[in-house]
Amino acid sequence: MSEIIIPLHGLSKGRQEFEFKLDDSFLDEFGNGVVNGVDGAAHFAVERKGSWIEIVCAVEGEAKVECDRCLEDLYLPVDTEQKLTVRFDADPEEVVNDDDNTIILVDGTSEIDLGQTVYDFICLSLPLQKVHPEGECNMETVSKIGLDSSMEGQIPANTPFSGLKDLLKESN
Repeated sequence: MSEIIIPLHGLSKGRQEFEFKLDDSFLDEFGNGVVNGVDGAAHFAVERKGSWIEIVCAVEGEAKVECDRCLEDLYLPVDTEQKLTVRFDADPEEVVNDDDNTIILVDGTSEIDLGQTVYDFICLSLPLQKVHPEGECNMETVSKIGLDSSMEGQIPANTPFSGLKDLLKESN
C-alpha cells in the first residue's frame, strides 16, 4: 500500500496542505515499469467545497529512466501540477464518469490513497522519447546494438521493415 494517504474524514472546510517525500521505495508498489527511480516530493492542497473536495497535486523532482538509445540511466526532471475533484456517491459504480480528473468515492470514505495517481502523473510528465542529449549516450553500448546517432529516425537496410520506405516513395 502506498504512503500517500489523504485523510477525508473530519476534513474541515477551507484549504489544508499535505506533503510526501518520493524516493525509490515509493516505486516498489508499482513494479519496475517506466520509472526506475525517483527523488522528489508530492505536494497536495486539499479544499473541501461543500459536498465535494478539490485537490491540487504538484509533483517535483527527478525521475530515473532508461535511455531509449543506449539503455543507460537517464535522469529527467519532473515538474507537474494537476487538479483532481473528489465526489461522493452512495453507489459510485453506477455513476458515469467521463472525466479522468474526477474520482468518485463511496459516501463516508475516510481516506484516499493517491499513490497510483502520483505515479501516473510522473509517467505522464516524461517525454515520449527518453534519450540523453546529443553526445552523452554511452557510445560503446550504442555501437553494440548497431545504432549510429547519424541514423536516428532511419530504418536500417537489413530489417524486415526496410522495404516499407519504398512503399512511401511509390505512393508519392
